Amino acid sequence: MSSADAGPMAGTVRWAMVPFEPAPPFRLYAGTGSEPIRVGDTDTLIEAARSRGDAELSYIAPGKARPVLVLNDPPAAHHQEVTALRLLRLSKLTADEQRRVREHQDELLFHLAPERFDLPEENAAMVTALVRLHVDAIGSVPPIGQLDRNEMRVLGERIITFYRFDTRLLLERQIRELAARRQARDTGQ
Repeated sequence: MSSADAGPMAGTVRWAMVPFEPAPPFRLYAGTGSEPIRVGDTDTLIEAARSRGDAELSYIAPGKARPVLVLNDPPAAHHQEVTALRLLRLSKLTADEQRRVREHQDELLFHLAPERFDLPEENAAMVTALVRLHVDAIGSVPPIGQLDRNEMRVLGERIITFYRFDTRLLLERQIRELAARRQARDTGQ
């Protein structure tokens, strides 16, 4: 997908190339034609970076094509990255866990109604599994489903709650702006 063709993405489920989170043992790329260097623990890499300066490393990370729920549109022409949530197949859960997800009782899994999402099987978006993706890592095919405004609002609340984002200043500013608009309207300004 060209970043110019990204279009509205927020709230859509799309196929993308998603890397797994790096974890030991790390496989570092040492150059063309060479085998990766294996480093068994995080502290070894951190100590090497601390003692030799802030060296940039290239590491080999596994990934796979998978559907994700995209949370936002690219913020700017020069910043073509989006945030998405990985999905979990409900078949990986017990029957009771599946019921709780379908009834919206699990705050960490957001149910995706199978009749609205063209997925191989029933899924839920994992509130705890944020991933950052460049739009070029997202397939060019149309979305395979989309959340409505209310669903996006509920999902946003779950994300804010789980990550304990402090939104007090944002809310205070919005209340002040609403009050100012109301006062201007009431005074005819």
